[in-house]
Amino acid sequence: MAKLFQIKFDAQAEEIESAYKAFQTKYALRKRIIYTVVYLIVIVLGVDLIIKNSTSPAGYIATGLAAGILLFNWIKPVTIRKKLVKTLSELNDETYIMSFYDTKLEIETIIDKSAPTETVAITHTGVYTVEEGSEAEKEMPEGAGETEDIPKTVYQLSETDICFEEKNNLLMLFVNRAYIHTIPARCLSESEREQVRNYFTEKGLY
Repeated sequence: MAKLFQIKFDAQAEEIESAYKAFQTKYALRKRIIYTVVYLIVIVLGVDLIIKNSTSPAGYIATGLAAGILLFNWIKPVTIRKKLVKTLSELNDETYIMSFYDTKLEIETIIDKSAPTETVAITHTGVYTVEEGSEAEKEMPEGAGETEDIPKTVYQLSETDICFEEKNNLLMLFVNRAYIHTIPARCLSESEREQVRNYFTEKGLY
C-alpha cells in the first residue's frame, strides 16, 4: 500500500499536558458535571437534615462525604495532569514519524542510539549499574545492553475510533477514547498542517 505522506514531530511535556486537558474536557467533563449536580443535591439534603435535627449524625455524615467526594472529583484530574507532566519532564525527548496511508496510520518512535545510555542489572537483591569493562558486564548475556527498536504503532482506520482536533497550536489525535497523540503545530510547515487537516476531513474524522 502506497504511503500518502508523513510528518515528523516531537512534543514537550507542557504540550502533552494541554492535549491531555483537552482530552479530559472532551470525554470526562460531562460525567464530572453530572456527578457534581448529584453530590450538590446530597449536600443540600444533608444541610436540610442538619437544620431539622442538629443532633442526628446522618446529616453531618452525608454532607461531609458528599463534599469530600465532590472535591476529589475536581482535584483528581488536575493531579493526574501534574503527575503526567512531572513524569514526562524526567524522560528524554522522543521524536516520532507518523505515516499516512489510505486505510491506516503508522507511528514510529525514533531512538537516538548515539545518546549515552546506562546499563543496569536487575537481580533478586536489587538493581545495579553495570560499569563498562567490569566482571558484571562480561557475565551479561550477549546483546543484553543493546537498545531495542520500539515497534511501530499501527491504527487501521476501519477498526479504530479516531477523533482529530486542532486547538491551541496543537494537532491532537484521540484514539479509542483512551490514547492521545500530540502533534505541535511548530513541528510542521503550513502545507503539512493542511495535508493533515485534509486527510482527517476526507476520512470524516475531523
